[in-house]
Amino acid sequence: MWRSILSSTFRRRARLPASFARPDTVRPLDTRRHRGFSLLELLVALAVGALLLSVGVPSFVTVTKNANIINSSNRFLADLHYTRDLAITRNRRVAMCPSTDGATCDSTDWTVGWMVFVDDDGDQTADAGEPVERVAEGLSDLAVDTNQFSAAITYRPNGRAMGASLATEVGAFLVCDDRGSDHARGIIVDFGGRPRVTHLAKMGVTVTCPTV
Repeated sequence: MWRSILSSTFRRRARLPASFARPDTVRPLDTRRHRGFSLLELLVALAVGALLLSVGVPSFVTVTKNANIINSSNRFLADLHYTRDLAITRNRRVAMCPSTDGATCDSTDWTVGWMVFVDDDGDQTADAGEPVERVAEGLSDLAVDTNQFSAAITYRPNGRAMGASLATEVGAFLVCDDRGSDHARGIIVDFGGRPRVTHLAKMGVTVTCPTV
């Protein structure tokens, strides 16, 4: 008797619900809960996205250009300091000139790149026995203008600079991008030969940038 009671109880507990036992009683999927975007909602999303792009893209371009002109100016400034320090510590003339090949002063365009070399005879040419100490890559999307040091800048052992002659001891480099003089940065070489970077527009200095 107990065996029959246990068997009937087990069958009742193991019995599946009616919805599983009869496929025709399964409730249909409620498609109202899974509907997509309407045309109006899609148009609104596209309009918001276009607005964000119109605001964000110009800002990103400005940030990129600012970073380029600042980093490039600082890199140029660092090599000027390196040239001056090398002349003082070695007690020799050291020059920095535009160079496309890293071996000769073959340009007057500083954006192509430059090199630093020992220039004992002061002819602004890397002759035999005058080693090249550093070679730098060019500046992208920028223009560099200078009236005093277009061919080269040479530092003497006393730390003072000179251009084509001893009379040219002070001068400046103008670094520009395609936004013109409002965003130009100047690298000024003072009487003692020390270079420094300055934002010319903030100083009220009016300059004319070359075409980039």
